[in-house]
Amino acid sequence: MASSPLNLNSHRVQITVIFPAFNEAESIRRTLGRALGALRAQFNTFEILIVDDASRDETGRIADELAAENSEIRVFHHSRNQGAGQAFFTGLEHARGEFLIHNAIDYPFDLDDLPLLMGPMEDADVVVAARKRRAGYSGYRILTSVVNRWLLHLLFDLHLADYNFTQLYRKAVLDSIRVESRGTAFVTPEILIRAHAAGFRIKEVEIEYHPRIIGVATSGKPRVIIASLHGMFRLWCSMRSHCKTGAKKD
Repeated sequence: MASSPLNLNSHRVQITVIFPAFNEAESIRRTLGRALGALRAQFNTFEILIVDDASRDETGRIADELAAENSEIRVFHHSRNQGAGQAFFTGLEHARGEFLIHNAIDYPFDLDDLPLLMGPMEDADVVVAARKRRAGYSGYRILTSVVNRWLLHLLFDLHLADYNFTQLYRKAVLDSIRVESRGTAFVTPEILIRAHAAGFRIKEVEIEYHPRIIGVATSGKPRVIIASLHGMFRLWCSMRSHCKTGAKKD
């Protein structure tokens, strides 16, 4: 699918970075400081959207303070906890950038590495960051990641090395596809699968992954995995049904 070349001299917002946040008071100031420094060095215009997912600590208050101090930051608050998947879509609803990327407050993707993703965007619509290594992962999380990837390769024809780290999108891609999942672990796989099915160009680049230092990760919890499996098989059934319907019409 054709798309316009990069124009990093535009007066429009060039890139939106979405940070879902839940109980990240210990990390948020440090992370946003690093993010602002990296983005100011690379872009004339950008925005950072923090989506506070009904945190029970001081995350929301600190986010508001950061927004008051830095015009590039905007904050949105959920009245109840809805998960990182919905927080991503809340950010997407308000994003104004030509390009969009998401990151976590524990900063697993260093935005200083963003040029490694922006380069391939010259002839791509989505650039997927694939972790070179999964530092800090337990044996359990490595196993669940391997099984998850195996199932995705088995059920769908988009075969990537990594579906759940981070991705750089042309916002037009996200505006043109309908994604049903809001589960933390299946939102980005569904986006990528639907984008591929719609004919968008997807490239993959190996990137360093930086493990969480403060706080506790929740993406490997059984309820998150079960929700991911439910979303995966629902999408598979939906796409098979669509293909069968299309075949009958032909």
